[in-house]
Amino acid sequence: MADRMYRNITGWHEEDEKHRATHMLLSLEEYETLCDERNQAIRDRNKMEQAAKDYKRKADSNANAAIREANDNATAQIEQMRVRMESAEAEAERQTNLNRNLLRITRERANSKRGLQPKKEHSGYRFVGKIMQTKTISGHNKKTGAIYTDVWTATLETPYDGTIPIHQIQDRIFSDLMGTEGILGKLYVKYFTYKDNSSVIWKGSYSEAIDGADVNKNYLFDYKFMINPKSRLWEVQITTTKSIRALAEMMA
Repeated sequence: MADRMYRNITGWHEEDEKHRATHMLLSLEEYETLCDERNQAIRDRNKMEQAAKDYKRKADSNANAAIREANDNATAQIEQMRVRMESAEAEAERQTNLNRNLLRITRERANSKRGLQPKKEHSGYRFVGKIMQTKTISGHNKKTGAIYTDVWTATLETPYDGTIPIHQIQDRIFSDLMGTEGILGKLYVKYFTYKDNSSVIWKGSYSEAIDGADVNKNYLFDYKFMINPKSRLWEVQITTTKSIRALAEMMA
């Protein structure tokens, strides 16, 4: 056991009431034991620190491996999606080209059957029935009631077989009618489209069509699709604000 000691000019002495101890006197065995305990504590601390470093290194390695695996999986999924998307786009393009070719063949056959020449270049549209003046309601008067105005209607025969459902052929007919080279453009008929779908021609009332429109131009404001049971072709009846131009090429 360590003794509490103090030192003066005469040497080492045990602590007493007059002299406070300044040192602890240990035996060699006690000193060596204390050193062993200290060294063991240092070794234990170093092991714990190393174990903590190893745990952190392993955790970081596992985390990085998980991130790499997640990235690899995400990359693989993206690649699979890209391949599927390209495949779907290719199939959609193939179907579009197939439908375009089928519609072209349908138009050419219809043109040939009706004697429209040249059958490959002709639009396949022609007037059937009369291009005639009619009347529609343009407003109301409190005293006299409805106010009528003159408008024009014409029925255009399309080159498309009437057995094709309208939802499958309507976009094609709109495409034929619209644009600078479209049927309506050739007839000098202006048209509006919907804000949420510029590929569909707008239809509404006469008053809506002329509201803010150029009074010198002819506007389409109504149309109807129908099938002619004799020709077995789709027809579209158009109604415009002014007279419809009668093109010779469409009078065949």
